[in-house]
Amino acid sequence: MSGYWPLWPEYLAFFVFGAMIGSFLNVVICRLPNDESLVHPGSHCPQCNRPIRPWENIPILSFLFLRGKCAGCGKSISWQYPLVEAVTGGLFMLMLWHSGWSVSLALYEPVDAWIALGTLIPMLALSALLVALSGIDLMTMRLPNVLTLTGAIMAIVLTLIFKPHDWLRMVLGGGLGIGMLGMMGIIGRLLFRKETLGLGDVKLAGMMGLFLGPATTAGMYFFGIFSGAIIGGGLLLISKGGWSQKIPFGPYLAAGGIIASIWGEPVWRWYVAFATR
Repeated sequence: MSGYWPLWPEYLAFFVFGAMIGSFLNVVICRLPNDESLVHPGSHCPQCNRPIRPWENIPILSFLFLRGKCAGCGKSISWQYPLVEAVTGGLFMLMLWHSGWSVSLALYEPVDAWIALGTLIPMLALSALLVALSGIDLMTMRLPNVLTLTGAIMAIVLTLIFKPHDWLRMVLGGGLGIGMLGMMGIIGRLLFRKETLGLGDVKLAGMMGLFLGPATTAGMYFFGIFSGAIIGGGLLLISKGGWSQKIPFGPYLAAGGIIASIWGEPVWRWYVAFATR
C-alpha cells in the first residue's frame, strides 16, 4: 500500500453505512427464524403492532431519542436493536481500517485500491452474515441454512471476482472449516456420549473457511475455542443448568474468525517468539 489510509469522514461514513445494514440485520434476526417475510409487513412495534415512522427508524439515534420506548404504547424497546446496529457499524469501520482502502488510494493508486477492495468487500459481507447468524444462534440455538448457503455462494463469487487465483485457498479453507469442526463433533460425541456440536455449526465453519482461507480458519478455531472456553465456561458455571446446559457456539466461531482475520498473524508471531525463548 502507498500510505493513503482512510480519514475520519470515511470511517464515519462506514459506521453509518454499517449501522444501516445492522438495522436490516435486526429484521433478519427477528423474522427469519419464524419464516416471516423480511419485507412485509414494514417495521412495526412487536408489542402494539404500530407501524414505525421513518424518523423513528434511524439507527441508534431513534432509540436514544425515544429513550428506549415505543412512541405508541410506551413499552420498552429491546437493547438488541441499537446493539446490533452499533456492532455492525463498528465492524465495518474495523474492516475499512484492516483493508487500507480509502478514497485517496482509489484516486492515486487504483491498482492498490482494487487489491484493498478485494479484502474489504468480502470482509464486510462476512461481518454482516456473522452478526445475523450470531444473533439468531443466541436467540434460538439455530443457524439457518439459508444464511450459511448464501454466505458460501457470496464467498465463491467474490473470490472469483477479486482473487480468482486464490480459488484453491478458498476451497482448502472451506474444507478445513468443515473437517476440523466435524472432527471436534465426533470427538465430543465419543467423550460425552451426546451431541456437543450441531450440524449448523459445521456449516458455519465451512462458510467462514471459504472467506478466510486455511491459515486464518485455523486461527478462527484457536480464538473461537479459547473465547468459548473462557466466556461460555464462565456462563455455565454461574447458570442454574450447570454443565448440562447447551450454549450456542456460533458467536464464538464468529468472534474467532474476526480476531484471526485482523490480529491472527501478529498474535501467532508473538506466540512463536514466546514459545521458542
